[in-house]
Amino acid sequence: MKRSNWRNRFSVVVLLTVCCCSMAFAAPPLSEVSRIKLVSNNNLPQKVMVVSAYNTQRFVKDLFNVIKLINESSQLSGDDIVKLHIISGGSNPIPALGISAEDAAKYVEVNAKFSSSDIWMQDCMEICAAELKGTGKLVQAVFDSNRGRGLARLPGVIAEMWDLVYFKNPSNAQSHGDYGGNLEVTPFDDIMVAGSTITPQAKKFFEDNGYKGRMFLGNTDWLTVGHIDEYVMFIPTAWAPGGYSVVRADPLYALDLIKNSPDSDLAKITSYDRDFLLKVKKLLNEQMKDPGAGKGTKEGDFIALNYAINDIIEDNVGRLKDFVRKSSNDLTRDFEEVSWPSLFEGSGTTSPRRCCAFLPGVVNLLVVRDHLIVPATHIPSFDKAIEARLKAQGNKVHFIDDTPYHTSMGEIHCGTNVLRDPIRKIVSKKQVDKVQSVRSRFQQIHDAR
Repeated sequence: MKRSNWRNRFSVVVLLTVCCCSMAFAAPPLSEVSRIKLVSNNNLPQKVMVVSAYNTQRFVKDLFNVIKLINESSQLSGDDIVKLHIISGGSNPIPALGISAEDAAKYVEVNAKFSSSDIWMQDCMEICAAELKGTGKLVQAVFDSNRGRGLARLPGVIAEMWDLVYFKNPSNAQSHGDYGGNLEVTPFDDIMVAGSTITPQAKKFFEDNGYKGRMFLGNTDWLTVGHIDEYVMFIPTAWAPGGYSVVRADPLYALDLIKNSPDSDLAKITSYDRDFLLKVKKLLNEQMKDPGAGKGTKEGDFIALNYAINDIIEDNVGRLKDFVRKSSNDLTRDFEEVSWPSLFEGSGTTSPRRCCAFLPGVVNLLVVRDHLIVPATHIPSFDKAIEARLKAQGNKVHFIDDTPYHTSMGEIHCGTNVLRDPIRKIVSKKQVDKVQSVRSRFQQIHDAR
């Protein structure tokens, strides 16, 4: 896949006349805050944020269509409505959506105080919560990653607009490791999951503000961007132990699908990738008879690289599960682990480095209630495998072409951000406990036979 050297970012300041709504209460001062608390994909979404730039207009339009579908299929009303909050990279983005004035008024906000064509919405901040001293009450907050570039002022702007408690990264390194895509959290357990690329200053900030002994660092040094959301994500799941699924990138699964897919499955992807993957497919089948076949070839190195990456991901997901078990004092706890087909490109065959997603990285997704907005791989066998697996556990899957992000080493999660209610949940603890109680009772009956 031909890629830019890095993410090209530009900033254009324009005046918009479309208004945005604001929150109802003023944010408390930091002196009243006891800790920062990350909100998970299990917290109910209120606003999905995205930048409408010259190269993302089609993506924003597709995203709007999914947001509208979520609202209407779930018959959401009042405060439950999920809004698409757009940062404009130029003129009024509404006409490019091609929607009615009624739909625009109901489901869209355009930020009137800030504009930029820097499309990496997740990089500049982590929208989170703050816990108040004495009461333990949670209020909405934002962690400014101190990234700089086009979206540098946005965290402060939305903090003022929406009355959010404002935290700022103490590190001035503007390191990729401190970006929002490298700062995740498990539902219910409140275990912060970050990549090893996080700076020592940012790591200490989170440890000093609520996550000491509750932070797992996964290995992200082998990735070019270096974000944990490139290979692991958490999806609320009522019937899963702990109330969520651990979704992991699985290169071996992807290679197996390539090996067994008809050539027609590869027809819709770009010509270079199609021709290369046909060679990969041929070699994978040759290696069934001769494991040493293709050694030293481009496709042989690609296969070896993905085997090595799979080992890294397996090791890190295993260590993560052990960390959660110890932190929750439940050493026998089980997990629902979901493997999604993912392929990576980069250097090295035994020691991967400078890697990124070869095909759109499906784990780098957006969770909106029980809906999953996933990068389209354009390979039917991949999309069918993902959709079938997630439908089975009660999720609705929507595939969107995220080419503007993918070609610059990012995906849907990188290009969006979500304001979530820190209190209201998609899956409740009561639901999880009820399901596990039934399962436990069933197991007792089964064991007694």
